[in-house]
Amino acid sequence: MFSEPFFDELSVLVAERTGLNTFGHARQRLVELLYHHAEAVHSPTEYLERLRRLPEQHPIWQALLAELTVGETYFMRDSVQIKALREVILPALFQEKRRLRFWSAGCATGEEAYTLAMLVDELIPDSSQWDIQIMGTDINAAAIEIARAGRYREWSFRGTPKAIIERYFTRHSSQVYEVAPRLRALVRFHHRNLIYDAPEAQDLIVCRNVLLYFTRSQAELVEQQLLHSLAVKGWLVLSPIEALRSTRSAYQVQRYEGTPLYQKLPYAPTAPSIEAAPTPPDPTPTVVAINPTYRQAVQALQRGQLHEALALSQAQLDQQATPALYTLVAAVLMGMGDWQNAYEHLQQALTLDSLHPEGHYLLALVHLEERDWANARIALRAAIYCRPDFALAHFVSGDLFMLEHDSERAARAWATARRFASELSADTPLSDIADVSAGQLVMLVDGRLARMSL
Repeated sequence: MFSEPFFDELSVLVAERTGLNTFGHARQRLVELLYHHAEAVHSPTEYLERLRRLPEQHPIWQALLAELTVGETYFMRDSVQIKALREVILPALFQEKRRLRFWSAGCATGEEAYTLAMLVDELIPDSSQWDIQIMGTDINAAAIEIARAGRYREWSFRGTPKAIIERYFTRHSSQVYEVAPRLRALVRFHHRNLIYDAPEAQDLIVCRNVLLYFTRSQAELVEQQLLHSLAVKGWLVLSPIEALRSTRSAYQVQRYEGTPLYQKLPYAPTAPSIEAAPTPPDPTPTVVAINPTYRQAVQALQRGQLHEALALSQAQLDQQATPALYTLVAAVLMGMGDWQNAYEHLQQALTLDSLHPEGHYLLALVHLEERDWANARIALRAAIYCRPDFALAHFVSGDLFMLEHDSERAARAWATARRFASELSADTPLSDIADVSAGQLVMLVDGRLARMSL
């Protein structure tokens, strides 16, 4: 029904219009959702031509984007970044001036923008005497309408202290809460395309879990847009699993409890007005050429000979900086208990290739070690996005669901891990950075499911 050339053309069009990456490992999601679009099934060619002719605001585009965009968000998300905003970024901005502009880019249903408003209200009780505006934007029009309505169910409050809910929300119904008027007065929401429509002179931009899902070329374009949008000495906050590729030199990078915060340097170059060029399919993610030294390092890691593995992999990395080598070194460092150094190597890996699944997987393990379950979940979701059949990521997702006392989702994640592992021969290694074969993973899943049924 759908041909590969059709999917290639559609992926190029989606990337040109929205930046979203539906090439390579990310293709499966596009394939699955199109079978539920009657117009695409009936006539793929006509469907593609209509998308070419229509703007992204049209319902046919919005139906596609609603399923391609990741709308997972909640209030007070990422406790470390909330602390950084409360203790570092906002106090610094409040000391500088009384007219401030904040932008939540890719705000989904608005929880992040309202969270900024809560922090402003907390730190400046007389905020009505200041000129502070918070803007939330997203390409998903349905999400923006939810944000404007300002009504949220309990799932949006996971991780939100009860005192904050009582202070800033009123109960609209038995399961729905409504945002307080004083927060609404600070926030405005707009349906905008981040690639083509960015505001200027922003003092703070929060753009979390957005660049990760873009093609490399469009992510770099958006980086330039974000840089252009920031005022001098303005701050940029990304998610902990993202890293700047092309504009990092324009920022002073500060670390707050391991999380990078980017402040625009006074001499940062202003990005020129850019028009997005047609985006060809992204190249296959970088893979280290199979060579004896690399393979020896992998084997040493899997035998537990960590010092030998580190020497071999570091020597390779000094000659050829690739995502796979940075990730391999990180795996060795994690085995040695050097979590901070491992984290730095994973950031380097994901800077080179934000779609490197092993990098996201190991980053999830780092967050689990820190008992940062929220960011571990984000990193695991990213690993699975980059490689939908990544059995190890599904397996650890199941373990995390159990830590969160969600046995039903844990069982589903483990079953998915088992299904993908079962498709391989029992002795097939699942990854260079883990000493687990497909057969061993199947046995681990069976053990967990058996204990669950007792």
